[in-house]
This record gives sequence, C-alpha cells and structure tokens, in this order.
Amino acid sequence: MERSLMFKRPCLALFFSHIMVGLSLLVLEILQLLPMPVLYGVFLFMGLSSLPAMQFWNRLLLWLQQSSKYPDFAFTRYMEKKKIHLYTIFQLLFFGLVFLVQNISAISIIFPLMTLLCIPVRLYLLPRFFEGWEMCLMDGDDVEIDEWIVRKERSMKSGLFSGEDSKDSELEDAGIEDA
Repeated sequence: MERSLMFKRPCLALFFSHIMVGLSLLVLEILQLLPMPVLYGVFLFMGLSSLPAMQFWNRLLLWLQQSSKYPDFAFTRYMEKKKIHLYTIFQLLFFGLVFLVQNISAISIIFPLMTLLCIPVRLYLLPRFFEGWEMCLMDGDDVEIDEWIVRKERSMKSGLFSGEDSKDSELEDAGIEDA
C-alpha cells in the first residue's frame, strides 16, 4: 500500500522570514556598499537557476522539440500537444499584455487592473477552451495533479477506459476523460 505524507510549512517559518526581511532594513547602509552589478548578478543567477522548475518555461521549450522527445510531465503524458501549446499561447499573450501595460507610462496606472484581470480570465475564459482536468494538469497544485493521476490510473486498471462511450459518473465528476 502506497502512502504519501504531506508536510505543511509551519507558520513560524513565515513569521521568521518576515522578521529577517524587517531586520535587513537595519543594515541598509552596509547593503549600499555592495555594487549594483553584484546585486544584479545575484538576482540574475537566482532567476536563471529557477527556470528549469517553471512549468511555463518547460512548455516554451516544447516548441523547440519533437513531440516524441517531450520530457515526461503529467501534461505531456495525458494531453494533446495542440492543447498544451494553446495554453502556452494564452499565457504568452497575457504576459505580453501585462508587460506592455507596465512599460507604457501613459497607461501604467492600470497595471494592478491587468493583473487582477487574469483572475476572471482564468475562471471564465479559459474553461471555454480547456476541460477541467486539462486545467488541473496545466496549472493545478502538485497534490491535485497527483490525485488526478492516481484516479486516472485506477480507473484505467479497472477497465473503465476501454474506449467505449459509457463513462462512470465518478469519473465525470472528477473530470477524468480518456486522453
């Protein structure tokens, strides 16, 4: 029997991280002695080292690969590649719009509204193009994705995905379809 444990970060960790940020204000004079290129280099390194863990970056790289060479992600295993690329195009479009609004000084005042606009787009526009299970695989929490995969594999083992049109009501409720 396979058992997974989920650990929750204690509230004290968040409290102490905020305390450390607050204490950094006390050493601003020392931080100002650091040259700006050093700080830029540190932030650039932090950004570049986190790229492989970003799903958006991995999906952008899929455009440069053959579909037979795709890495083994949950969304590449269960979704059509055109749906994956469509979702990436939506994200690129909204990233471009937010970036454009931020960098044009005449309209940059609506930047918070652009970021807020992403919520109704996610809730109301994207479900018109993607099924619920596809949205789960594309932007779901890791725990949600793992639960979906377990249900999908369990239903495939029980013979519910035999290619017939009859679907079990539990699978429909879970948003699991034959991919």
